Amino acid sequence: MSEAMTTAFSTALTSVQGDVTSLVTTALPVGLGIMGLMLAIRLGVKFFRSVAK
Repeated sequence: MSEAMTTAFSTALTSVQGDVTSLVTTALPVGLGIMGLMLAIRLGVKFFRSVAK
């Protein structure tokens, strides 16, 4: 019985790992794109403020 529970637990954790990896793989490009856009806007505003002085 303990062996069956260990196998079930291991299978469940492996399944969760696959699901989380899939979610991160899906969300990472979108998150990086948003962060890059925000950084570009911040640097652009800082540049134009320094030029405007």
